[in-house]
Parts: sequence; C-alpha cells; structure tokens
Amino acid sequence: MKQTLKDFILEWNGSHKHFNFSMQEALGTGRPTEVEIRYQAAKYKDFLSAKNWLSLKDIVEAKSHGTMFVFTDECLFEYGIVEIKIASANHNYQERIVVGVLRWIYEEFFPNQNPNEDKNE
Repeated sequence: MKQTLKDFILEWNGSHKHFNFSMQEALGTGRPTEVEIRYQAAKYKDFLSAKNWLSLKDIVEAKSHGTMFVFTDECLFEYGIVEIKIASANHNYQERIVVGVLRWIYEEFFPNQNPNEDKNE
C-alpha cells in the first residue's frame, strides 16, 4: 500500500519534533501545491550556506523529475524555512516521488550526527 503525502507528513511530524513538514493543496482537487519545511536553524548553522542552498535547489528538481522546486531564497534557508512548490498537474507528477524527496532531504541532505536525536519520545 502506498503512503499518501498527507499520511507521510502526519506520521513524520508525530515522530520528529525539530524537523517538520506542512503542505497546501488545491481546493477541489486535493493535489498538493506546496510543501514547507521548518527546522532548528541553530542546529544546522554550520551547514546552512549559499552553496548548500544551491545544491538543495538543484537536487530537489532533479530527484523529483522536474515536479518540485525550492522557492525560498538562501536567507530563509539559513533561518530554518524551505518552501517547495509542486507541479502536481504535470503529466509526470507522482506522489511517491514527493514523499521520497522529502524523506531524502532530512535523511541524506541535512547532516544528522545522531539519527534518533530528533525523534519524539
């Protein structure tokens, strides 16, 4: 059974207290239009650079097959905010790809010295 984006976000936010996702969807269609990420900027202060922001932008677009685009600038990235626009009306949009990219952002892109550090008790 495939996991919906809504279910992924609900489950994720229930088990991660310092790195959260939220989403907006188009009324009437239920298709996601945007995902936002919030995290503790102080925890990642040495990682939050213009170079890493540019990498995030490029990799998210590539991994999503051109259906997800980092919309925020590097200043917001450095303050713990990332907005991602989703082209969910495109012919190649797949919800499982969005879920995979979001999971990748936390698990692979952001440095996690202790993978269980962010887990809720």
